[in-house]
Amino acid sequence: MKIVMLTVHEATSARKVDFHFWTDVLARRGDRVDFVTVGISPLTMLKRQGRQFQGPFNVWRDVAPQVRKHLWRPLFHPMSLGKSVLNTLSKPLFALYPMLLSRKLLDGIADADVFIVENGAGLCLVPTLARKFPRARFIYSVCDRIATLNYHPIILEAERTALPYFDLVRVPAEVMVADYPTARNVRYIPHGLDKALFDEHTASPYPVGTCNVVNVGDMLFDADAITTMAKAEPSVTFHLFGKKACIDEVLPNVVTHGEVPFATIVPYIQHADAGVAPYRPAINADYLSQSSMKMTQYTYCRLPIVAPDFAARSTHMSAYVPGMPDSIVAALRRALTYDRSSIDNNQVLDWDDVTQLMLAHGNASQTVLSDTAGASSTATLATSVLAADMGMPAGA
Repeated sequence: MKIVMLTVHEATSARKVDFHFWTDVLARRGDRVDFVTVGISPLTMLKRQGRQFQGPFNVWRDVAPQVRKHLWRPLFHPMSLGKSVLNTLSKPLFALYPMLLSRKLLDGIADADVFIVENGAGLCLVPTLARKFPRARFIYSVCDRIATLNYHPIILEAERTALPYFDLVRVPAEVMVADYPTARNVRYIPHGLDKALFDEHTASPYPVGTCNVVNVGDMLFDADAITTMAKAEPSVTFHLFGKKACIDEVLPNVVTHGEVPFATIVPYIQHADAGVAPYRPAINADYLSQSSMKMTQYTYCRLPIVAPDFAARSTHMSAYVPGMPDSIVAALRRALTYDRSSIDNNQVLDWDDVTQLMLAHGNASQTVLSDTAGASSTATLATSVLAADMGMPAGA
């Protein structure tokens, strides 16, 4: 098949997310993947610490066997301008975004079988693409609740408008199923991971006899929580990975690694004593207890997890109350004494399972299913779905 990814990420970025892993799975199966980066324009330069991409823009480039990329950079794209009055004034202009779709881009995706669309500017394009390519199926992979992100209001409207066009709305947390009561086919399919990568034997990057806690990613990063832990336990070293994962002070036991290739991070997770998910409180952020990729990775490596109470739902997650130093320190100390051998990682899916589940359920959208069970039943579902022929073409 031909799969088109519509995402804010770039195909060859060192920072790997679910869209990159799905691309790898599909390419290995022999499918063709067009990785289209949307949500960038000259306006991106106005964004403080916004992602800047290296061109060439608006051309197709082969980047791997069966995979090519397209950095679509039109004159403008819908982005929050920081103030409600500016967002209101810019709405009529940003509503024209789909009209900017170039002939080169459209011709390149004309034979698409499936579109997989991420939160963000890609949602604005769905009605137009669905009309131009009526044979294609559309899957919406919800990465995060839009309300937790700093989007232009037109993106929220675009999500509501696009919903009827989706054959599947895939959510990474069970609680998010209820967010889409009008969608025809909503499925909780958790994040996966590259088990082969995590199963590889690696040398520990840590000095012998030291205690190390790892953080991966910078979404809603709570620097104060890390600072509190580091000052309370100076013998513990905290390793922070992520572009904006850093603290305001210089502490000898806090190492800021920045954004590095994912393969570099894996040994740090494998050999850590605990993982930390220092999320700041945000509206409707309870979904992070299941949707957090870092917590999936920590769990597979049997790491006790330190996390705020709104995102800690499993027994190996040591919860704290954000903003309460005593609670934060107590949670860290509980995690460092937790029996790691008791952590069950059997329910963690790999990216092959997740990819096939999405395609199977997207193909079966005429039968609206209502499985909203937890990760354990999803793992069981993966086995049954992949064992049964859901009508997918051979090799799909």
